[in-house]
Amino acid sequence: MLERGLLAGEIAYAPPLFAAQAAGAEGAVRGALILNGGEADMAGILTPVVVTGSIVLGLLVLLAAVVLAFAYRQARMLLRPVRVPLALHPDDVDLAVEDLWIPSPRGRLAAWYVPARNGCTLICCHGINDNRGQWLAQVARLHRERGYGALLFDFAGHGQSEGDQVTFGVREQQDVAAVLAYLRQRGDVNLAGLGILGYSLGAITSVLVAAAEPSLRCVVIESGFADLQRDIGVLFHRFTGLPAFPFANLVVFWGQRIAGVSLGQIRPAEVIGRIAPRAVLVISDLKDALADEPYDGEHLYARAGEPKALWQVPEAQHVQAFTDRPDEWIARVGAFLDEHLAAPLDERASDERVRFPHA
Repeated sequence: MLERGLLAGEIAYAPPLFAAQAAGAEGAVRGALILNGGEADMAGILTPVVVTGSIVLGLLVLLAAVVLAFAYRQARMLLRPVRVPLALHPDDVDLAVEDLWIPSPRGRLAAWYVPARNGCTLICCHGINDNRGQWLAQVARLHRERGYGALLFDFAGHGQSEGDQVTFGVREQQDVAAVLAYLRQRGDVNLAGLGILGYSLGAITSVLVAAAEPSLRCVVIESGFADLQRDIGVLFHRFTGLPAFPFANLVVFWGQRIAGVSLGQIRPAEVIGRIAPRAVLVISDLKDALADEPYDGEHLYARAGEPKALWQVPEAQHVQAFTDRPDEWIARVGAFLDEHLAAPLDERASDERVRFPHA
């Protein structure tokens, strides 16, 4: 008891420095005890934070996987054409045609050939998920009233043609090249009187081909696209309500890898100027729900060289100008072709030359 009292007295009556050291030691002990209890408390706090972070990270990974899968599915759908039956046949418009199968790198192409009476042949390119019948009524009138011949064909993967993929103008150029090769080898086609007409997908292809193929002396396009990646973004937002970025970019990313082509480089507005001095007519359907009008039509027209013309049809939807205004369509397109492609039709000569087999 005496020793414990002396020790207590030494602590109580130690010089100030030692007293401070003793107090510090006592505080250190108390601090250690508090710290040990704090570690337990912190562990209790950190455990749910780590679990919550893991859940959030897992959800983000899952969301990214869902977005990528969604974009992949959209890309596959974008590249897979839908075959539709012919809604119109040559007999329906009293047009005599020669049935053809044209070999191409993407398989055989189903086609109709109509000999010209004015020395000019029009290569007619239909839109996506359609077929050569899309041009029958127009060609029948241009042939009957102005003497134009034509070659109407189904793109690969469409109509009755072989193939199973659409590439928005990249490989469709191979189809047009096959058509040109066929016309050149026939021996009865005026190769100085070739023009090309295109709707939608066919409009993209017509511009891309004509920019590199000087034998095509005249181009008529309707519901064309100025920049495919931009237009896909606009369409994606229009039909899904989702932002173009990153979804449309991912669709193009997957599409390029599935098809093995550079979809993001399809920019008709960038090459349409190379067609000049050959003439270009741009038809813009202002109620179009697919092409971004008036943007696409105006940009294509602005980038084209002279001679050029722009016809904006206020009430027309996608490739519907002829349906809405058939007489005006024939008058405008016919006059454009007459001015920039055709020689005047010699009615007497044409009467002797209109001989070709029926389908």
